[in-house]
Amino acid sequence: MADVAYAPLQESIPFEKRAAEASRILAKYPDRVPVICEKAPSTELPEIEKRKFLVPASMLCGEFKYIVHKHIQQASSGKGLAADQVIYLFTRKDKTKKQVKTGAVMSELYDSSRSEDGFLYIIYSAENTLGSN
Repeated sequence: MADVAYAPLQESIPFEKRAAEASRILAKYPDRVPVICEKAPSTELPEIEKRKFLVPASMLCGEFKYIVHKHIQQASSGKGLAADQVIYLFTRKDKTKKQVKTGAVMSELYDSSRSEDGFLYIIYSAENTLGSN
């Protein structure tokens, strides 16, 4: 999929609408973290079908990474990643990216990296671990 088709949810839905949705979600599910997960524009990984997640605040980021990995496999008709690729998750806040530590708890990540609209934005990408041909 070309980068031209990449339209992050954060840029395509007005701030007020996103903020209202996040407030409603947090009021109804105070023990959950609202997450928007999208592919990085530079990666060749497929776009996952589900972009909005409501995850337990106590979930480890490594567990969330596994969920994203399963969605990537589904989006690629079960083929998944190449053997030499590894998924990386990044938070996106104010146009800056930070790599997510797999041992971090989602509530801590949410507290440190949530957007002003109340969502935690995560980007997934893949990296070749054995070098490129």
